[in-house]
Amino acid sequence: ESMLKYAYGGSTDRIGDLLIEHPSAITSLLRNMFGSQRIRQLETRQKCARLVALAVMASERMAISRYHASAIVSDEDELCQIILKGSQLCEQVESMVSFTVLDSTENTAGSIGRQLSALCIKYPVIAQGVLIWAKELASGSEFITTAGYPTVSPCILSLARLISIYHPLARNGVLDLALVFLGHSNSDISHQKMQSIKEQCLRLLLYISTQGLSLAVISALQNKLQKGVSSEIDSALIRYFISGLLDIVQPPLSLPFVRSLSSFLLEGQCVDALLQSRHFEEGKRARLGELVGTMFEECLKDRNRCLGVNLEEDATMIEVVKSTYTFDV
Repeated sequence: ESMLKYAYGGSTDRIGDLLIEHPSAITSLLRNMFGSQRIRQLETRQKCARLVALAVMASERMAISRYHASAIVSDEDELCQIILKGSQLCEQVESMVSFTVLDSTENTAGSIGRQLSALCIKYPVIAQGVLIWAKELASGSEFITTAGYPTVSPCILSLARLISIYHPLARNGVLDLALVFLGHSNSDISHQKMQSIKEQCLRLLLYISTQGLSLAVISALQNKLQKGVSSEIDSALIRYFISGLLDIVQPPLSLPFVRSLSSFLLEGQCVDALLQSRHFEEGKRARLGELVGTMFEECLKDRNRCLGVNLEEDATMIEVVKSTYTFDV
């Protein structure tokens, strides 16, 4: 409040400039509006929204001056109301059993889901706020036991996918959210429904893998396997993920990707899921064998790109993968 009083006594630009120098402060303001412990008092939330709006406007001015971006600085009052509306829509969604997610910026006066979708597409700050809301909601111990969990979860994941499409810098947040849902377990919900939600998580992870986060995705899933909690990602989900990878991975492959995927494939739970089960079809086994062969070729093809790297160690690891995944088809 004191900052706002200072701003109105002088220049609001300075407040925005100070905020973007401290991103954690902006995150805290968004958490006060969107988080599970959000401020309930409307007047205080309006003040938070105004501070966030000033930060957004400062970033817009910086983009124009530093990068010569063809952008228009937002109107402070209008942006403040939009941010406040976004937080209120999230609050309303919590009491619903499902909502519509639409890849459109039209019909902003339609259903709550359509309004929230449009705001997430148009405003990166709303997208960030929604990810904070969704992660804190999904991380709560009570959420998975609610009656609406089986129906609202797919909607939240669809909204996260929409955010990942329009806001590249939010994709790490989408990854974190998907991992939270992968960790859910509830014996009162049918196995088929839980698997459906987790398969949607994996499709989301596969999508952001195609957008530059493949190493982060594989590493995160490998960490889950190393924890040894089968309720988070079982053999069927491992096969689902690998099948999806086979559809999207194409050469040339980078050496870091080859290392990451090789390490994942050598995890004991992954080996068991792909080798010890008849559910991994022969056609997919053949394609996996081809991919492993391509990985070995890519590793050895251009030694120049491996300067400073222990190429022999990489080749040995790929050889182990090749010998492990030799299928009789």
